Amino acid sequence: MKKNKMMRLASGLLVAVLITTSTISGTFAKYTTSGEATDTARVAKFGVEIVATNTAFSNAYKDDDSFGVWAKPETDNTLTVVSSTEAEKVVAPGTAGSLASFAVTGTPEVDVQVTYDATLTLTGWELADSSEYCPIEITVGAETFKVGDNATDLADLKSKVETAIEGKAALYQTNTDLSAVNDDLTVSWAWDFIGNNNDNDTYLGDQAAAGNASKITLTVDMTIDQVD
Repeated sequence: MKKNKMMRLASGLLVAVLITTSTISGTFAKYTTSGEATDTARVAKFGVEIVATNTAFSNAYKDDDSFGVWAKPETDNTLTVVSSTEAEKVVAPGTAGSLASFAVTGTPEVDVQVTYDATLTLTGWELADSSEYCPIEITVGAETFKVGDNATDLADLKSKVETAIEGKAALYQTNTDLSAVNDDLTVSWAWDFIGNNNDNDTYLGDQAAAGNASKITLTVDMTIDQVD
């Protein structure tokens, strides 16, 4: 009996010691530290816009090789070539012009690649003997292409002009103001009096009057992509 009382007493003292130790340990000073990580981001700016205008050819030209607004000769004596149909643009000996322009805006926060896809279509540039004759020269940057000079035929002219335009692709670094992008691509054309054959030119004009007009179409697509 006495032994049991001693065991119960000892057990009670042990529980009391554990409770007391637990209580005291919570009040002692100790090392402690904590940390938190947080971050916020927004979508990087792109905001690039391209506006193209179709002004490569015109329905009226001034005598200084520049485009004129649509007007009849009696209202603007500086116009030396005027289409009889306002909706139809024309080319003729002595006329010249520049490629459709691209107005680019935006300052993207990413690297971007500017690329061009060009298609030059020449139809009906043939003489009575079915030989090719195209008096129009096309200049891309500082290089001019013309059949009989540095182009062997119409197919070669087409290939060289398209390749030259598409070769103007360029890479722009982040935060570049793209408003000057079009400076990298300058394309112009001219039907110069010099170096051409008057009889052949006249033949093309007569064919146009007969409803068999030769035609030139130049299409240029500009694409701006984020660099992968």
